[in-house]
Amino acid sequence: MLKTTSKARGWIILAAVLWLVILAAIIFIPLSRGSEAYNEVKPTNSLTKSLLQTRPGGDAVAAQLVDPAKVYDPEAYLGYTTLCPGEPAELVDAKKQAFELADEDVNLDGELGYVLLIPAQGDAATIDPVDLDKVDICTVPQSETFPLNTAMPFHVDQGRWVLGMGQ
Repeated sequence: MLKTTSKARGWIILAAVLWLVILAAIIFIPLSRGSEAYNEVKPTNSLTKSLLQTRPGGDAVAAQLVDPAKVYDPEAYLGYTTLCPGEPAELVDAKKQAFELADEDVNLDGELGYVLLIPAQGDAATIDPVDLDKVDICTVPQSETFPLNTAMPFHVDQGRWVLGMGQ
């Protein structure tokens, strides 16, 4: 048995109690904080911002699915489509007419693509400009609209996010 003075025993007991409190904090604080943080995903209303905050999955991942209902406010929008430079003129005109866009609302010179959001109420459509140097949403022209909860597959190619499956 360990022969110590009463003062030394007091310090040993204090150290043991302190160690147990720290151990309990290490175990229980992350558990209580993690579940709340996971449930509180706030829409950024910007596809570029959301993807730039996302860590790529690695070389073994062919695509990561992005849920537009977590990027855009599902109470404000019903669906989406893209508008891109290089799309056929008839398709661009049809999208501009359907979303009531003027020529000055979008610039299809090649630097930006657009996510066009269908409003839940009778409001005007919302346009999310996407920098194609950072996030390429224009790999495949989309001729239809999708419900907001339809996932978009993205992969990283040469340092930028690209819509579609990786090869």
